[in-house]
Amino acid sequence: MIRVLIADDHNVFVEGIESLISGSSEIEVTQRCYDVSSVLESMAQHVADVILLDISFPHVNDGLGLCDHLTKVYPQTKVIALTMHDDASLIKRMVKKGAKGYLLKNTSKTELLQAIRMVHQGKQYFNEAITNILLTDVPKARRQTAETGMRPNLTPRESEVLILIAQGLTTQQMATQLFVGVKAVEFHRSSLLLKFGVPNTALLVKTAMELQCI
Repeated sequence: MIRVLIADDHNVFVEGIESLISGSSEIEVTQRCYDVSSVLESMAQHVADVILLDISFPHVNDGLGLCDHLTKVYPQTKVIALTMHDDASLIKRMVKKGAKGYLLKNTSKTELLQAIRMVHQGKQYFNEAITNILLTDVPKARRQTAETGMRPNLTPRESEVLILIAQGLTTQQMATQLFVGVKAVEFHRSSLLLKFGVPNTALLVKTAMELQCI
């Protein structure tokens, strides 16, 4: 059973999300929190598998800070941003703080359950709408790079990993080819995502091509 904590300061919304999840045989809402302190207290007592976190909780910086704290203290817990904000910069900031998924509050039951399952399995979840928002932000980054002449400063190993990602190799295949451990490859992949400001490898490759890094 996947244990879910809902963190949102609107009671009605929390109840609505819980009702969407209630019919699932594999996902259960075990904690409901309406402020930052209650999230910290609840997690200290019972660690959730997945947290549905509103960025504005009650302020954007509170949500970002809480996400950063939770992903560092409870690395086994996966955070999904569930919010009204569809701004590309906020999406990127949440990803940098450790969020594994990003959903808007008008999401469907099917999509919500799918996102929970995917992040619980260690994957990321960004639907088509969020991906399109990020994609439209890529040309802006490219223009800025062209104007300043600056590109992400990559280490030699990061450059190698980036090329192998673009070639479609799995993490294990990259580890074997580079004679390093899987965790080392995952570290370099995470570093690349942060440096390029993207949430997943598909956008990583596209952005790297846009910036002529590969």
